[in-house]
Amino acid sequence: MAAPGDGSVAHADFLGFGPGSKAGQKGLGKRKRVNKNKKKNWLRHSDVKDVEEFLDDVRLQERTAGGLLQDKADDSLFFVDTAKPKKKAAKLKRKDAPLHIDLILQSDSKIPPPKDIASHQVPNGRKLKRKQELQAQLEKRGILSRSEKLLQARLNKSNSKAKAQANNNPGRSFYDIWGEKNPLDSEHQGKDSWYLEQTKKSRVKHPDRLNAKPSEIPAIETVGSGSSYNPSFQSHQALLLQAHEVELKKLKEEEKIERQLKFPTAADAPTQESKFQELCEGLVEETEEMTAVEDGSEEQGTGPGLRRERKTERQRKKEKEAKFLRAKLQADKIKNQRKQSLFQLRSIQTALAKREGELARRKAVRAENRKKEALQPRRLGRLKYKEPEIDVLLSDELPESLRKLKPEGNIAMDRFKSFQKRNIIEPRERAKFHRKLKVKYVEKRAFREVTL
Repeated sequence: MAAPGDGSVAHADFLGFGPGSKAGQKGLGKRKRVNKNKKKNWLRHSDVKDVEEFLDDVRLQERTAGGLLQDKADDSLFFVDTAKPKKKAAKLKRKDAPLHIDLILQSDSKIPPPKDIASHQVPNGRKLKRKQELQAQLEKRGILSRSEKLLQARLNKSNSKAKAQANNNPGRSFYDIWGEKNPLDSEHQGKDSWYLEQTKKSRVKHPDRLNAKPSEIPAIETVGSGSSYNPSFQSHQALLLQAHEVELKKLKEEEKIERQLKFPTAADAPTQESKFQELCEGLVEETEEMTAVEDGSEEQGTGPGLRRERKTERQRKKEKEAKFLRAKLQADKIKNQRKQSLFQLRSIQTALAKREGELARRKAVRAENRKKEALQPRRLGRLKYKEPEIDVLLSDELPESLRKLKPEGNIAMDRFKSFQKRNIIEPRERAKFHRKLKVKYVEKRAFREVTL
């Protein structure tokens, strides 16, 4: 026989009463018999559904009512409504009503969440507590800490300052900022000049070099009228001539390089005689000069053994008198020149005026050169500044209208070149790619089989 409470039957001929009964069907195996004397089969083959439902009901009551309903008093569960019916509360407007997602996320449990003890712990709590107690004792005695003193000073300073009135306040009073009774200068009245110089707030004076521009060239230069989409004939020809001169300069430089690197022809090639003459050049003249010097030294016959004759007393006296006479004549000459210079005042003034005019002219030339140099880019790096190419259209490429005009040049490159020309950045060039490793070509086996 089957165990009580089990849905299966002992014999296949017995008819079940339930709608889910499978009695009478063929092909079904017999009920598996399980030995419940063993502990490992208790939970696996035991029906604990009713126990789980009971525990779920108990947990639901604890969440919603705060405990079991059978333990609650009737007064806590029911009450008699003796109040007068209140007016129906006004329905919240849609903009003031809470969102549905907020209502879903609200907790429906009356059990408070567990307290996180770790979140309420303070590191070094005991030490801080003792410090606060000591600080409280010192404050009772009138001793404040440095941080507290600074805080009090800051609060007093902020309170003592009067709040400035707004500029758009129509009721504010007007005053003359240049007058004697200026409220802005009231705090500095009656103070010493040295005190005002040292304590009065003044703007920091920046050096003049910070205001100086690196170049006098304007940021955006206006191009000539020949670059217009509808230029005049003269202006367009002037622009073409300028571009032509630039191209001629490039061609001359290329020809110079080719001429320097050109291998000499057979007629211009050096021969053995020209090579030997070039090697011996200057040697023959040096030998002739050396022989002439040697001959002259032999004729003079001077040597270390030759002695000079001693002067007599009379000769020395004559030399001394001649020396004094020359000095006297020189002094007389200078004196006469000074006397004669009095009659040359006009010529001296003319010479001075001429000299001053020459100096002024040189000064003007130097100033003009400095102005020209200020308009030229300086050398800031290892590279020199190169002027960009002139954007020019030929006569047959000029458009008939502004609609057919094609853009020339690049705005980004134009600004980059402008920075270089105005000495803001140094001239640069695009970095060249250098391959460190050699490229190795490998022929795959499949391709080699096809090509064979």
